[in-house]
Amino acid sequence: MLAKNTMVAVTLLVLLSLGHSASATVGFKPAQSYAVGTTPEIAAVADFNNDSKPDLAVVCFGDPSVGNDGGVSILLGNGDGTFQPATNLSAGKNPTRIAIGDFNSDGKSDLLVVRAGDVSVSDNGDATIFLGNGDGTFSPRQVLGPGKNPSAVAVSDLNADHKLDLIFGNSTDNSVTVLLGNGDGMFQSPAVYAIGGSPSSISVTDVNQDGRSDLAVFWGLSVDFFFGNGDGTFQTGPSVFAGSFRFFSAIGDFNQDGKIDLVDQGCEFLHPKNCSTLIRLGNGDGTFQPPNAIPDVSAAVAADVNGDGILDLVGASSDRTQLVVLLGNGDSTFQSALTSPAGTTPVIGAVADLDGDRAPDMIAINASSNSLSVLLNTGTDFSISASAPSPSSVSPGQSATSTLTLTLLNAFDNPVSLACSVSPATSGSPTCSLSSDTVAFDASGKASATLTVNAGSATASLISPYAHHGAQRSFLFGGLPILGFAFVGIGLSCTLSQGTKRLICLAGCLVFLGLISQLACGGGHSVPPVNYAIQVTGASGSAQRSTTVTLNVQ
Repeated sequence: MLAKNTMVAVTLLVLLSLGHSASATVGFKPAQSYAVGTTPEIAAVADFNNDSKPDLAVVCFGDPSVGNDGGVSILLGNGDGTFQPATNLSAGKNPTRIAIGDFNSDGKSDLLVVRAGDVSVSDNGDATIFLGNGDGTFSPRQVLGPGKNPSAVAVSDLNADHKLDLIFGNSTDNSVTVLLGNGDGMFQSPAVYAIGGSPSSISVTDVNQDGRSDLAVFWGLSVDFFFGNGDGTFQTGPSVFAGSFRFFSAIGDFNQDGKIDLVDQGCEFLHPKNCSTLIRLGNGDGTFQPPNAIPDVSAAVAADVNGDGILDLVGASSDRTQLVVLLGNGDSTFQSALTSPAGTTPVIGAVADLDGDRAPDMIAINASSNSLSVLLNTGTDFSISASAPSPSSVSPGQSATSTLTLTLLNAFDNPVSLACSVSPATSGSPTCSLSSDTVAFDASGKASATLTVNAGSATASLISPYAHHGAQRSFLFGGLPILGFAFVGIGLSCTLSQGTKRLICLAGCLVFLGLISQLACGGGHSVPPVNYAIQVTGASGSAQRSTTVTLNVQ
């Protein structure tokens, strides 16, 4: 039985998504760096001490010029995306590649460490199996001779017997060797396949859509395909040439047609700063269509980093100063590059979920500073809505509540921070509060909180919007009686005809009676109700969503 933490499982975790959202976002926390051995080359992720937390293994070449043989740096994870200081595992002279799997079927993650060797001193290199003890330590078990100077390695179950097999690419004899596993940490004799040059990497995939594992062997400027027979043996397939000074870097289905596509990148020989990246759509038989240009990214790998079910590209800038993410549109086109600082001269070492939120994080290798940088993914995407406040109308001193509902829109479930505000915000406006300022999604992708709005005991804003009208009423209420008495006075004191005096007196009395009537009805003191808008904003990483409820205060 295969271990849960094999490299195969890590690859599936990176490539598959549990959700889909057309508006999914992506963001990463600032890089956190960790010291490792001399000249790190590549990283792998697994649980080495059986605590269900991802750990890191980094193969470090060392420095032969000063007798530094390098080794493997093991960083045990804390489960939150941070790691303990590295411990070093001696792995022979100047190792170059690493792979992970449960090779002896004991449920513990093992290491496969590859040495390319040195042809100048007749060192053909080798590969060593280090069996995991389940506590973060390892014991050497078997040294394999897969071919002359192995420079690439992959691990997979090629014959569907639930036992891990090994695939090596050998640089001196330009070959691929396949070693079928026995499931006990031992392997059968290698089967050898010739390739066109010195291999740099190997990918196990289904190129011709027959449901069997095929091999894509990248070497020099080309890739050679081998079609699997389903029993761990292979037939020679077609080769694809990238072009002068161009190198294939990524493989995956970038237009969602079920066929494998290829990405290559290169720079002009006379103008090394003029670089470009091309994508070639697959025909499903090992052949490919003419290339199309996409935004430039160097040494890219395929991963769904924003959880929308579409493959993206993760790599480095051509000048190797920062990491680059190209979000895929699902039709073989990509959005503009998103960049992140990640130490000195970073290259992608691995992409995997390091903090348990199902979002793939980036691990950058910084060979020039003997360190690696971890960039945690914060790209949770979600919707937020609010129920109508209950009650919908309140008086000063009363409160109303609303239920907030958040729904996860992609595969990632980082916590969401909540905040609320009231508008118009004047002296005496209602206040708002939340039952929690941070919420987490449950297994069904739901989260909730309660919004409470308190109208206060004396809400000044109830009057202020009508202050101008109140002043007019004050003038009327103060001026009308004066005007009324003035009419009466004029009528009584002036030398007017008796009929005219009677009319003026009557007018004054009518004005006076109108005032009394208006005061009796309370017209001088009524204040219309005020509607307040309460906005609730949720934020998680680069995603920010908001909703608004309206409350009537009388």
